[in-house]
Amino acid sequence: MKFRLITLVAVSAMALSACSSSGGSGGTPDAIRMVETGGASGESIKVAYGNPFTEATGVKLVQETPPDMGKLEAMVKSGNVTADLYELGGSAVQLAVDSDLIQKLDWEAIDPEPMNEAAKTPYGLGYQTFALYMGSLKDTKPITTWQEFWDTSAVPGKRAIPAYARYALPIALLADGVKPQDLYPIDIDRAFKSLEKIADDLILWDAASQTPQLLESKEAVYVATWDNVYPKDGFYTSFDNAVRDQSFIVIPKGAKNVEYANKLLHEMSKVENQVKAAGIIPLAGPSPELLDHLSADVIESMPANPSNEATQATYDYAWWAENGDAVNERWEQFKLESLG
Repeated sequence: MKFRLITLVAVSAMALSACSSSGGSGGTPDAIRMVETGGASGESIKVAYGNPFTEATGVKLVQETPPDMGKLEAMVKSGNVTADLYELGGSAVQLAVDSDLIQKLDWEAIDPEPMNEAAKTPYGLGYQTFALYMGSLKDTKPITTWQEFWDTSAVPGKRAIPAYARYALPIALLADGVKPQDLYPIDIDRAFKSLEKIADDLILWDAASQTPQLLESKEAVYVATWDNVYPKDGFYTSFDNAVRDQSFIVIPKGAKNVEYANKLLHEMSKVENQVKAAGIIPLAGPSPELLDHLSADVIESMPANPSNEATQATYDYAWWAENGDAVNERWEQFKLESLG
């Protein structure tokens, strides 16, 4: 077997049942449910947004991981929509819109505090700006480019990357020498040829919370991650060449507790709550005033802070909306034939 696809344990039946509404149609639910990425990000959601939401409404927030598109599609198309909120990367939001999996947000009902324009979209609240960056143990040769990440002859060992085409293909092209500003339109053939070069040494992960474990167990020498691997925890990181993205919270089509989902989204728009979140995970929230409330140390530790932007690539969401289905189909074929 050329790789390991690591999966998370499914949420228990008790957690699922906790999300049922006690009040019936129009009543107050005992809890609402969010599917999100977990790890430090999940902890920030719980502490910075879930706790204030519960204090304000008396309704609990139940969290589950990971938020893959297949799970969302199965939920909506079966009519058994158990989640009220769902986390998606920016490139996945348009795919979900095109597949009729999520509903438009009622911004009047959400009544947000001031937000950056890019974070306030018809279908999602952009609650985090993050970047896919490189990490390793401190006793491993430090690297700053995806070319070095890909170079298994210089540093033998496994490389762990996200199990999603929309993240794997961009870094594969950057590793093959494509400049960040020339990333789009993506050269699909070139990207897969680049991935083939290290297929024997690839580990795919579902959630970034797995990446520190992969390093500490020495299953991987380098990881591509967007959180959970930080210098304060004994890791080496490089934000150079990282790929910037935004993570959105959306409402699945057929969600049962939209009123309370909107109330949680309101809490996510508050700058004071975003300050709490940034203290747990150094990712920028959507308030234009956020950086004014953060220490220099926190800002410096943010992978996607403004000072890093010049060396980083970004996503073209429109390209992924147009080409995502075809790329994902080829990605699944690649995993089966080259990684299986």
